[in-house]
Amino acid sequence: MKQIMLLDGGMGQELVKRNSSTNDPLWSARVLLDNFKLVKDLHIEFINSGSSVITTNSYSCTPQRLKRYNLENEFKHLQRLAITAAKEAIMETGQNNNVKIAGCFSPLPGSYFKDKSISKQEMIETYSSIADLQKDDVDFFIIETMSSVDEAVSAVEALSNFNKEIILCFCLSEGNGTKLFSGEDLKKACDAIQIDKINGLCLNCSQIEDISNGLDILKRYNLPYGALPNNFQSVKPLKLGMSVDNIKKRNDILIEDFVNYAVTWLNHGCTILGGCCEITPDYINGLNNYFMNNRYKKINLFN
Repeated sequence: MKQIMLLDGGMGQELVKRNSSTNDPLWSARVLLDNFKLVKDLHIEFINSGSSVITTNSYSCTPQRLKRYNLENEFKHLQRLAITAAKEAIMETGQNNNVKIAGCFSPLPGSYFKDKSISKQEMIETYSSIADLQKDDVDFFIIETMSSVDEAVSAVEALSNFNKEIILCFCLSEGNGTKLFSGEDLKKACDAIQIDKINGLCLNCSQIEDISNGLDILKRYNLPYGALPNNFQSVKPLKLGMSVDNIKKRNDILIEDFVNYAVTWLNHGCTILGGCCEITPDYINGLNNYFMNNRYKKINLFN
């Protein structure tokens, strides 16, 4: 029987839509503060759709992002809220033995660009502080949406000290499956990482058409690998500090299309699949139905 680890989809965009909290650059962190139940309920929907891993809703809960809005004192509180929402969702669905929690580690100041204002030392210290808050309550770490070599190297260096499995996810520039948003080559980025310090490689928050070329590169490193695409038209309109209202959902990638792409990735050798922004529980459910109908066994690769 073929084995697969099925992650959840995108939390942030879906939470903002359900909370009607438009024009707020704090994104999903604002929802966590204002409507905790909404976060927990979305985790529950992903679990009921088939996700065997849910990711903490802490993508925007970094000190650097919070500081822009004078909320840096909420950092620890928000990280704990994100963990609590995930744990309560698992308990309420009765899936304590079947669903795992991935602790989220995101780009610190913002996504899709290389920030030269933050030093490597600050990145390592910040990622370490997040890991220290998460380490006792999550099953493994997932480093998401890495758009430059520096931030990926710093995140891996920090997290490798915490005796947790690590999945590292790179974010591809649009229209090119071999480069990051920084312009750096994906292969060079992978080569810069201490591969023996990580347990999986993925491409996330990248356009669905760009994934396959990137997977050819990931496959060379003999680790579990996979894809967590977004369903955005483009992220280029988003600048640091802007609201996600500037990014629009695609209308041409339906659930069936998503599943068809995922099947090609499975045939490529992927054992980690899921989604990112605008991949809703319905999309994950479609993928889960494919697994059920084709004799796939959902597992946690790091048991």
